[in-house]
Amino acid sequence: MSPDPEKWSPPLIAVVGIGTGVRTASMEALRWIQQAEVLVGGIRHLDFFPDHPGEKIPIRGPLEAVLDAVDAASAQRRVAVLASGDPLFFGIGRSLSARFSRDRLHFIPGPTSVQTLCAALGRPWDDVQVFSLHGRTPSLAWMWFLRQGHALAFLTDKEHPPRWIAARLRQAGFEDHSVYVGEDLGLPSERISVWTPEEACGKDFSPLNVVLVTPPQSALRENPADAKTFTPSAWPLGEARPGVDDAAFLHREGLITKKEVRSVALSLLRLAPGHVLWDLGAGSGAVSVEAALLCPLRSVWAVEKVWERAADIRANARRFRCGEIQVVVDDALQAVSSLPAPDRVFVGGSGGTLSPLLHAIWGRLAPSGRVVVSAVTVHTLAELEAFAALEKVRPETVQVQVSRGVPIGSSLRFEALNPVFLCAMEKAGP
Repeated sequence: MSPDPEKWSPPLIAVVGIGTGVRTASMEALRWIQQAEVLVGGIRHLDFFPDHPGEKIPIRGPLEAVLDAVDAASAQRRVAVLASGDPLFFGIGRSLSARFSRDRLHFIPGPTSVQTLCAALGRPWDDVQVFSLHGRTPSLAWMWFLRQGHALAFLTDKEHPPRWIAARLRQAGFEDHSVYVGEDLGLPSERISVWTPEEACGKDFSPLNVVLVTPPQSALRENPADAKTFTPSAWPLGEARPGVDDAAFLHREGLITKKEVRSVALSLLRLAPGHVLWDLGAGSGAVSVEAALLCPLRSVWAVEKVWERAADIRANARRFRCGEIQVVVDDALQAVSSLPAPDRVFVGGSGGTLSPLLHAIWGRLAPSGRVVVSAVTVHTLAELEAFAALEKVRPETVQVQVSRGVPIGSSLRFEALNPVFLCAMEKAGP
């Protein structure tokens, strides 16, 4: 049974979601606020209650200091912590739960800004995936959900405003999506507008905003598997399977990891949501694209030193709407020191510097991270074995020998592709 604010006694802390303002706060929320002797919240939250007689503690500066003040005040007085929306939905509730025991906290939820925007639009929001860009290094895993045809909502900050989102939509090929921006929700200056990604790229919005990105009605398209030409809209949103045909990728001089080899390499990588992947010596970027299609990765870094091939990678990333792929034109050995630390690494080519490259990778690789190297010569295999022995890891090595059936008259013959060795190594966990 929920506690009664009329019988509230310390050290219980009330964590009150007030929605987007007093107008959206529930009667229950207002009852707890009325009984509080101390109000804690952002300046905007405290300004909603100018006539409240209690002490007011603004949330500013290091959060740990604010939590210390809440702890001290709640020992003797009734403390209410005010939060936008629902405090347990990307809110201060998580920090409070980490600091205080469950019996010290009572949560009163309020409508979130995402709910408020969808309500104003008359749009159901049970299919909306919500991502917070507020005060954190942004992940691009949300691109995967766009490809599945989901609507996405974003809680933004000044470093990642609506135009930051719109620019990435344009770059990834999602120009056909709509960008709704709710500004100052719950305030007299409230404004809701809709834009194309191109339009939103050039707009400034109120810092207090929430963004909703929705797909067009025809977002899920059929896959023209027999198409002679591949256009940016040809691959269906939602498609996520290994073994994309080689012909679907723009590539030159046969510099592409063949689809059969790609499938085995991806199985050895053991990708999981939230991983950072490096694709070194990326060639056409086929491995990067397929990896991004399989699960929501935080980011993919395709490193290729040849400008023409790097252009192919960008084109392929756009074809498949893989906006999480970042293309770096550089030598792999030079590039790895400046990339975000990886969870998984695929080495498609090393430019003759495999041994030092592996040492550089190993130093940046996360614990329990995996490296998969593609090798076509016994010399490369020998380098891999020497490195594995030095690091005291047991490599998992597979030879992939593929023969493809091709018509000959009314029958069939098999045409062999060059054999490829794939070597996987896993770094020790913590």
